Amino acid sequence: MHEFTQLRNNRILVIDDNKSIYEDICKILRSHEQDSSLMEAEAKLFGGESPPAPSLPPLTFQVEAASQGEEGLRMIEAAAASGRPFAMAFVDIRMPPGWDGVETVSRIWRRNPDLQVVLCTAYSDYSWENMILAMGRSDSLLILKKPFDKIEVLQLANALTQKWSLNDKLNCRLKDLDRLVAQRTLELQSANEQLKKEMAEQVKLENQLRQAQKMEAVGQLAAGVAHDFNNILTVVQGNASLMLAGKPDDSPDYRPLQDICAASERAARLVTQLMTFCRRQTVELRPTNLTQTLGSIAEMMPRFLTPTIKVHAHIAAGLPLVSADAAMMETLLMNLAVNARDAMPGGGILNIAASSLTLGSAEVSSNPDARAGQFVRLSVSDTGSGIPPEVLPRIFEPFFTTKPVGKGTGLGLATVYGIARQHHGWVEVQSRVNHGTSFHIYLPALSASEPRKTPPPISRAKPSAARETILVVDDEPDLRELVAQVLETGGYKVISAGSGAQALEQWAKHRGEIHLLLTDIVMPDGLTGRKLANQLQSEDPRLRVIFTSGYNAGQPGTELATIEPRNFLAKPYRPATLLQLVRDCLDQPCESVAAAQKAA
Repeated sequence: MHEFTQLRNNRILVIDDNKSIYEDICKILRSHEQDSSLMEAEAKLFGGESPPAPSLPPLTFQVEAASQGEEGLRMIEAAAASGRPFAMAFVDIRMPPGWDGVETVSRIWRRNPDLQVVLCTAYSDYSWENMILAMGRSDSLLILKKPFDKIEVLQLANALTQKWSLNDKLNCRLKDLDRLVAQRTLELQSANEQLKKEMAEQVKLENQLRQAQKMEAVGQLAAGVAHDFNNILTVVQGNASLMLAGKPDDSPDYRPLQDICAASERAARLVTQLMTFCRRQTVELRPTNLTQTLGSIAEMMPRFLTPTIKVHAHIAAGLPLVSADAAMMETLLMNLAVNARDAMPGGGILNIAASSLTLGSAEVSSNPDARAGQFVRLSVSDTGSGIPPEVLPRIFEPFFTTKPVGKGTGLGLATVYGIARQHHGWVEVQSRVNHGTSFHIYLPALSASEPRKTPPPISRAKPSAARETILVVDDEPDLRELVAQVLETGGYKVISAGSGAQALEQWAKHRGEIHLLLTDIVMPDGLTGRKLANQLQSEDPRLRVIFTSGYNAGQPGTELATIEPRNFLAKPYRPATLLQLVRDCLDQPCESVAAAQKAA
């Protein structure tokens, strides 16, 4: 005999218009002890010996009755709604004047397809095939012929209630499985979305890293080009100035020489912008109140904007100080304003804003240039044509421009990028085509505890007559000859050398005669201008030194970082500038020279 649990559903409904049939079934199913004849019949039916008497309490059934099909359907629906459904039903095939058994079962199964059904009949009203055709299924249906046997009724009740309970457990397991599958599917979908988001973020960061590496490589290339151009421009500008100085105004060569000088100066300004992008331009960083600086710049902007462009300034009060070069801040904002003007040929609004904000690690994770801390953010926004997405990654590259030929050099935004980096900040840009563009420059704010550096005062001695000897060291022959010619014209005696090694030879020959060393910094054979100066000054502390280079003084990570700007001559330069700096350096008191040497 099977062992049943408390989860077994033993509720049975008898639907029959004959009350005696209901009473007979109740007598059979409501027995208080398990009939041994049932167990014997089960053993014969399924094989094996008769099982011993059960030790469990006798199996009982909860039996209810309905006299018609309509009533039975209502009882089945009510039981299911109350959470105590019937497991099976004995249904009479003939129940006039209402539904017969086949129609009753068909209607019941539409509402409760899990109900196990036994059709009871003493007639052959329907064939099995006809009943199946009428009801549409046979998996939960059995036929019981009247008069029925007690053991057969018990066996059917026993088997079908157990089948209902097993089906119910299976359905519960399937529902649990469906729920777990749905939950797991949602988790996988969520994980997949997160993975897609992380992959997109990774691709974005990789693109930004590649762009940063590309910009660094372009910067190194541009710095080399700028250095060589400065050497060339020094020769062009110097020779043109020398020739122009000896020409009367009515000379046919006067105007062409003026044009050469003007063109070389324009070229020099372009190279200066290129050096700014490369972060090799000299900056004078001082504690700066941007509220005042931006206010004055905003007032000046309408002068070079079209009348149809309105300027709105939104500068927060109480901005913290930043370490900035005010002139470079002006250049940065002017370049952005010019770009905005060109993007709004029909007019629009130019917004300039400044605010203080603190960035956390989460806010800077998507930008490799950004970092956490307190910053002042400068924003320049326009309502112009916007920047196409395919162009946006290249806007900071030197010489890249979408403007017509002759309308732009492609160095404006490169200069903005370089200035932001030289101020230890970065630039972010958002743009939508036909909706405008916003540039945001982040500058680190100074804390109250940071020291406020002030530049040392520059003292100028009274000029004296030129009578000194100058050692000129440069590996560019044309430039070296030009410098010697300018200095000799100024009354100085010049000794020239093309490298550090040649300079040491000249020093050995003329020891004690040389008053000033004018040397390029970057030279071949491993002996740089800085090393040469240190060696010569160790032998003669009174020796004055002027350094010159196509790069700029103060460049981090190079020998230029230790050079005082007052003893540095940036290429290209005019002959007059060279003569003035040489005179100023020679006229410095010995105490100033010693102090400069100690600082270096």
